[in-house]
Amino acid sequence: MSGIKQLTRIGETLFASGVYRRLLRNAGWLFSTQVIGGLIGIVTLTMMARALGPAGLGVIAIVQAYTRIVDRLTRLEPWQAVIRFGTLALEAGDRERFCRLIKASMLIDLFGSLLAGTVALSLAALVAPFLSLPDAGAGYLQLLALGLFVSFKPTGIAVLRIFDRFDLLAKLDLAIIGLRFVLTALAYWFELGIWAYIGILLVESVANGLIVFLFSLRELRKRNFSAPTKTALTEFRTENEGFFKLLWNSNINVILRQSTQRFDVIILSAFVDNAAVGAYFLARRLAEATLKLARPINQVIYPELVRTWTSKTPAEFRRLLMTVAGCLLGAGLLIYVPVALNMKGLLSVFFGTEFEGATLLVNVQFLAAVIYLGSIVMNPAMLTVGRDGALVRITLIGTVAFFVLAVPLILLFGSVGLSLNFLLFNLFWLICCAVVLHRATLAKPA
Repeated sequence: MSGIKQLTRIGETLFASGVYRRLLRNAGWLFSTQVIGGLIGIVTLTMMARALGPAGLGVIAIVQAYTRIVDRLTRLEPWQAVIRFGTLALEAGDRERFCRLIKASMLIDLFGSLLAGTVALSLAALVAPFLSLPDAGAGYLQLLALGLFVSFKPTGIAVLRIFDRFDLLAKLDLAIIGLRFVLTALAYWFELGIWAYIGILLVESVANGLIVFLFSLRELRKRNFSAPTKTALTEFRTENEGFFKLLWNSNINVILRQSTQRFDVIILSAFVDNAAVGAYFLARRLAEATLKLARPINQVIYPELVRTWTSKTPAEFRRLLMTVAGCLLGAGLLIYVPVALNMKGLLSVFFGTEFEGATLLVNVQFLAAVIYLGSIVMNPAMLTVGRDGALVRITLIGTVAFFVLAVPLILLFGSVGLSLNFLLFNLFWLICCAVVLHRATLAKPA
């Protein structure tokens, strides 16, 4: 009974707090659509896996990895810096400063899109022979590279999150997931080849790059903000001191972190055949479906962390961070245990007996994703308390260790070794960030 009373008190405390009410409301919108989107995504993956088989799925994985690597290495996404400085501008009532910030973000997106698309398109023919792709591989890479030219989503995300339009973001994400499902179902029904599935990835990329941005512009008009394109940038640097430092550090951290999630397929393809790459890709996609549980919280937590850190006590900040991280880790473990115990049968039923051999691979990758669930809020927390430099150093050390260990672990354990590498990386990152955040909150005056 005492345990029930304690849970009741915790629940009453959460709902009495305006911060947690906002978090729960916004996360509720995103969570419901992420769950629906995750289920649709698994069905979509099932159709693609059955249509293409492990080898064809491996080709898809390599092509997608190439464009994502180029995109991540050549583009700086401004949304984290925009949320931080945009929230401050709105709290100060400075609408013109906010519009200048949005215009700068749009220009950063434009430059990044042009650079990423040009590099990916130019290098495709040179890189294709080294990626274990079939004869048409260069064409696959070039087609998907076209989608990189129109990515303004970071600015759109920043605007909608600042205005608490997480409901709209959720609906737009679900619409794009639904579009991919419909197109994949048509390709599966009519038994179309791999070109069709590459084309579907292109359509999804263009939709992702434009739709959220267009709706963010509509949101600005509804709130009577002047058009950002008509705003002068003359005072931008002076009124947003530290913007470019945060932009650089936040992106370097993401680039380092995501490089492990982008180069993994390319590294693996040098040691195993496309069928093994396809099985690994399936494991990664299923593990990423688990992370959909965290994305709603991760998307809504950053503005709340900024508000709590700037206007409340370090103890309240720590409480918010520990509550969210603990809930995510607990939810991940509750899902992991029963699914892992029945993984072989699940793979056979949904994806075919060809994928039964990936049981251990999927379970290890799944566990790595659960650890990541518990640490996903560390990134915005580190940025909030001004430890972006430490964040970059931690991620750099972890990334270097990941690449040093990658080949030996693959040689020892095959594809499972690469998933084990992710598990070690996520544990290291979680522990180091927790230590830095503990020290940072103790150093701030109450």
